[in-house]
Amino acid sequence: MARILIIDDDRELAHALRIALEGKGYTVECAYNGEEGLKMAESQRPDLIILDVMMRTKDEGFQVSYKLKNHPELKNIPIIMLTSVGRATGFRFSTEDEDYLLADELLEKPVKPSTLVERIKALLKE
Repeated sequence: MARILIIDDDRELAHALRIALEGKGYTVECAYNGEEGLKMAESQRPDLIILDVMMRTKDEGFQVSYKLKNHPELKNIPIIMLTSVGRATGFRFSTEDEDYLLADELLEKPVKPSTLVERIKALLKE
């Protein structure tokens, strides 16, 4: 089954997602900031990355996705970005905002595990 890397500073959320995804047969690793996540992506080459937008800074997730999508060996790994920005501010991001949002999917927190699994399956073509 696919290997998934969760990059999120909310350890409780990352742990809950990990449990839900492992229950579906996925192998899951967690990183709790962008720098750690980039290092793990380079060393482990996951099949998919779940990435929070706001971590140590309000735009850390955007920076990480930019680095991933511009890395010659990591650029084809699908990224699902999770954000609570819309709920907090009313602002809505879209994966069509390509100038600053380099992600394959964007989901609003809190996300239902069933919705997340559905999107993972679609991106991995399972």
